[in-house]
Amino acid sequence: MRGRLFWKILLGFWLTFVAMTQVLWVVFTFYGNNHEPPESGIARRFVKLQITSAISTLKTGDMPALNAMMADWPEDDKRYFSVSTSMLPAEGEKLTSLAPGKIPNEIVEFVQGPNGQGYRLRYDVEGLLHEYRREPPHNILNIPSPLLWIGALGGLLFSTVLAWNLTRPMQMLRDAFDRVAQGDLSVRLFPSMRRRHDELTFVARDFDSMAERLEVLVRAREELLHDVSHELRSPLARLQLAIGLARQTPKNVENSLQRIEHEAGRLDKMIGELLALSRAENSTIPDEEYFDLLGLVDAVVNDARYEAQIPGVDIILQANEGQEYTVKGNAELMRRAVDNVVRNALRFSVKGQSVTVSLATVDHQFQIDVADQGPGVEESKLSSIFDPFVRVKSPLSGKGYGLGLAITRKVMLAHNGQVDARNAVPHGLIISLRVPQWRG
Repeated sequence: MRGRLFWKILLGFWLTFVAMTQVLWVVFTFYGNNHEPPESGIARRFVKLQITSAISTLKTGDMPALNAMMADWPEDDKRYFSVSTSMLPAEGEKLTSLAPGKIPNEIVEFVQGPNGQGYRLRYDVEGLLHEYRREPPHNILNIPSPLLWIGALGGLLFSTVLAWNLTRPMQMLRDAFDRVAQGDLSVRLFPSMRRRHDELTFVARDFDSMAERLEVLVRAREELLHDVSHELRSPLARLQLAIGLARQTPKNVENSLQRIEHEAGRLDKMIGELLALSRAENSTIPDEEYFDLLGLVDAVVNDARYEAQIPGVDIILQANEGQEYTVKGNAELMRRAVDNVVRNALRFSVKGQSVTVSLATVDHQFQIDVADQGPGVEESKLSSIFDPFVRVKSPLSGKGYGLGLAITRKVMLAHNGQVDARNAVPHGLIISLRVPQWRG
């Protein structure tokens, strides 16, 4: 009520009300001018009846008969009727008619009595109408006073109800945004506004979706910060220990320097993967950048084959080379995503096993399946292997930080794709990458 919304609604209602009444007044004014008012029609018939009776009486019985007839008239009717002797109409005097239409101010008729005497009959029509015509009420802007009061009170009631109906959910939104600004992401509006069934209900639902998304993002950031702090603590502790040993035992300086170099390399690798994860999450896919997915996968497989010579693992690529594999997106990020999955499969493979990389088209999407023959992953942990710093034990588990598959998921989401994992039969893990197919 104290806000400007109430006064805006009230002013808008009153302006609309006044405009409508003025339009109606103009319409009825023009419409009424084409029709005879009821009182005019009654007066016309009444005057015609009396004039006709007087003319008939004068023609048959002369003036005494007319006086006898007028004796029975009410005094009010006699005031507007007069008779005078006249042989002929006065020069320039125009006789009026009582035909339907506009009523004249007076009626004048001439009649000749039985003895040859002429009479002039006059009836004051304006005086008769003035007596029976009601005085026009004093209106403001042509609006009758009762209607004006109804509009004023109705506007107040309407504006009050509408302003309350609108400001109440707006105040709830304002309070909810204030709570979100203070860090409370648990606030929800849809349960309290779901019964409105209007646009504000959709706003409440979208607000809840936003709050839930922010809560997930904040929780993920907090968990990531906690995990990063935990992962950085160990190599930093070893660095401090190596520095302390080098100071205490000068003979082992070379070993301490090697340990420091090793830990610095691990820190550099971790920071690089964290930067890659952040870039994959916040990267904007260019609008006009396209690449050949088959060529990209083939390059990743060739690099992996070179590294797979040491553990003795065979890497196989299966794809239809005659098909076109054009994808819209960031080739560098996509290469890193595929490379992380292939290296993850290589990490879980031992000598004599193979890793199969297949590329095919499924439901207007390109699907990359990377299958290994390793031990697989527990079913309860399949959904979490794409989270940051989640590592599964493998023969080479000490060489990763659990960020590779997290980067892969972020890259696929940035390309409007998806990634999932499932265990193979009888053993092994299959990770599937799907990205939309570009159609020129």
